[in-house]
Amino acid sequence: MKKKLLTLFVSLLFLAAAGRVFVRFLVYHQERINKSGFQFNDYILDLFPRGDYSLYIFGITYSSLIIYFLIRFTKINELSKFAVAYALILLTRIVTLTLVPLREPMGLVSLNDPILYNIVFDGEITADLFYSGHTAFVFVMFFLSKKYIFIVLGVAVAILLMMQRIHYSIDIAAAIPFAYLIARSVTWMFDKFGLEKT
Repeated sequence: MKKKLLTLFVSLLFLAAAGRVFVRFLVYHQERINKSGFQFNDYILDLFPRGDYSLYIFGITYSSLIIYFLIRFTKINELSKFAVAYALILLTRIVTLTLVPLREPMGLVSLNDPILYNIVFDGEITADLFYSGHTAFVFVMFFLSKKYIFIVLGVAVAILLMMQRIHYSIDIAAAIPFAYLIARSVTWMFDKFGLEKT
């Protein structure tokens, strides 16, 4: 049990460090995109009605986290895996955001997330695009837990993000394979280093 708790502690430290790096990167990235980012007309977005669905996006995203915790809280290593997986989502997004410098979609409706924009960021971030962190966040829970409720929640949040024009469809589509690869990598790493048996 002590080793499991130590693994969880280290995993949470890794997540905190990755989060700090990611937040600092986004401030720089937003300034860069304002100067030289590119925008395109995503015809798939035109298939969806446009509106403000911030409350639903906020609710689904954070409810997913609560559900994941409730069904996995007795399995400490599963919580550690999720912490590492989310840290890897943040770190890989630094790379993809750098390589794909997109401006926000046309018709963007600002996301009103009281945690992101009042606690994490000082102001609104609109260039946080490729790939979708919200979508990957929920889908990595599915790939780690194999609980189909996270597919439903992931698809719902993905559609709402496109309806609000917060992400291009390519941001959404790319998030799913990234979540899969990250979940597989974390599972492999825990097995390789014997953390599953701690």
